[in-house]
Amino acid sequence: MSNHLAIATVSEALRLLLTRALSPDIPFAVEVGTRKPPTEPPADPTITVFLYQVTPNASLRNLDAPTRTEDGTLLARPTAALDLHYLISCYGEESQLVGQRLLGCVVRALTEQPVLSRQLIEEAADRPYLAGSDLAASPQRVRFTPTPMDVDELSKLWTTLFQTPYALSVVYQATAVLVEGRADPVAGKPVLRRTVRALPSRGPVVERVRSRPTGSPGAPEEGPVAKDRELVVDGSGLRADLVVVRLGERRVAVDPGGVRDDRLVVAVPEDLPPGRYRLQVLHGLALDGRPAADHLALESNAQTFARQPRIVAPIRTAERTDGPAGVSARLDVRLDLPLRDDQEVLLLLDERHPPTGRPAASHRFRAPAPARPRTDPFAVRVPVTGVRPTAYLARVQVDGVPSPLTVSDDGSLTGPVVDLTH
Repeated sequence: MSNHLAIATVSEALRLLLTRALSPDIPFAVEVGTRKPPTEPPADPTITVFLYQVTPNASLRNLDAPTRTEDGTLLARPTAALDLHYLISCYGEESQLVGQRLLGCVVRALTEQPVLSRQLIEEAADRPYLAGSDLAASPQRVRFTPTPMDVDELSKLWTTLFQTPYALSVVYQATAVLVEGRADPVAGKPVLRRTVRALPSRGPVVERVRSRPTGSPGAPEEGPVAKDRELVVDGSGLRADLVVVRLGERRVAVDPGGVRDDRLVVAVPEDLPPGRYRLQVLHGLALDGRPAADHLALESNAQTFARQPRIVAPIRTAERTDGPAGVSARLDVRLDLPLRDDQEVLLLLDERHPPTGRPAASHRFRAPAPARPRTDPFAVRVPVTGVRPTAYLARVQVDGVPSPLTVSDDGSLTGPVVDLTH
């Protein structure tokens, strides 16, 4: 790792490398500078090393996550992995092909020594303006690779250099420079014992999550999971010493009687709030005399399911007023599942019997943030404004998961209904 001087140190080290590569093949003095190509071509032999672009390194940028815990505690210093793009231009007497001779030395030097040596970096860091650079101590070596550019790309590059005439040049990419943050992470936890156990397993794999009525031997079904249903997880490699299912942030131990290598049956906790959940299967292994519950070593891929709320009591109307804009009221809704304090709750109303020739109107109202904690986690009060005085089919949507409507034998929707006629 290295500090904020890493980029400048690479540029200076590259300048030193090219300066030394000129002798003994070039018998005259050559100025090598880390600057932008000049607007007036110099008369004396010159090489300019210009850092024109810095981009994230595609292969190393994801190694930086995660650097903090959920509460913000720093676990590792944040590190930016960068690629540096250099434009190296050569100037000199064209009748003697000085520019081309210089360019040949540049290409040869970066082919023979494409990686900056530690000694060269340390020498570059001796400059007063680079005092404190620690790039030489970084385990990541910086490598130079030529960048092929067609005429169109080269033209765009030189167009950005306003009023600068084109000069014979090559483009190189320096990979990769790691710039480390300044904050110190917390110390690692002490290790009491070291245990290693090799298993001929690729871990559990979850392929599909369905549900069925709790305790029913029937075939599982797709769709949201209501309160009175259990989860059926299909996959492979699901059997282990201990099987635990993670539902969001909660962990549920699976009854061994409901475990097969290709299927799990999971009893959903009755107090699990409605909403969307990520499901993962965890395998516990007994190690060094410790129980399997202490070592959940393997985890599956994640699948998503929806926990569906249901309206369980007639919707009551409170504080109703009628005005020119329509009916305004507060509706009290009771659900079969408890709500968390931070969940988004919406009331969806659809006209049950719209006027002839007009489509049914639909309304969406948001429940205000509750007092924390909720006095009754199963109840929610939603303000309704500007609706027509008629009957509505009502649904409650919690974190994107709506409650169901009842359907009659003929396929029509019958409830739940809230009547705002009177």
